[in-house]
Amino acid sequence: MAYVKVSIPRNEDGGAPTIKNATVILIDINDVETEPSRELGNTEVTGDFALKTGAKAVGIYATPSTVIPTEEQSGEVDSRGIIKGVEYVHPGNSVAIANHTEAFLNRGVIALVRECDGSSDGKCLVIGSKCNPLYMQPEYSNTKEASNRKFVWKQDMPDKFVIGTYAGALPALADAPSSEAGA
Repeated sequence: MAYVKVSIPRNEDGGAPTIKNATVILIDINDVETEPSRELGNTEVTGDFALKTGAKAVGIYATPSTVIPTEEQSGEVDSRGIIKGVEYVHPGNSVAIANHTEAFLNRGVIALVRECDGSSDGKCLVIGSKCNPLYMQPEYSNTKEASNRKFVWKQDMPDKFVIGTYAGALPALADAPSSEAGA
């Protein structure tokens, strides 16, 4: 459905922050068989992600207060676009999170971020696409205050879409590592 101009009143919540679910879901674009469709002027993403046979998404624990979906404008007059992203902090430096960081350094992903908005499932944001994925910019620190890994995922190229709202089925997640695998 094409965009129809409407007047927009003040939000009922006045713009109060929404707590994010502690699990950020990352879908490797190489595992995507088909993805939901988008339509300019409609942020509701239609359809489900279908992953290739045997493929699973990855669930990463993130400190909820650190999960920040981002949008920034890029480009010149008459060719502006949006670069989308998400950032979060994972506490500690287990072998599993270090392995994940190394393995996903140059992999494109699509991120699903769920909001704890009071609804039964929570609003789910979809950030990135198979054609314009997010790429990791990792940071690691181990100071007297904390040991953690910060992940900043951003698109390399702007496109015409803002962050979408996803109502489809969540993909199956890979199992947590066993203690021998560096949990």
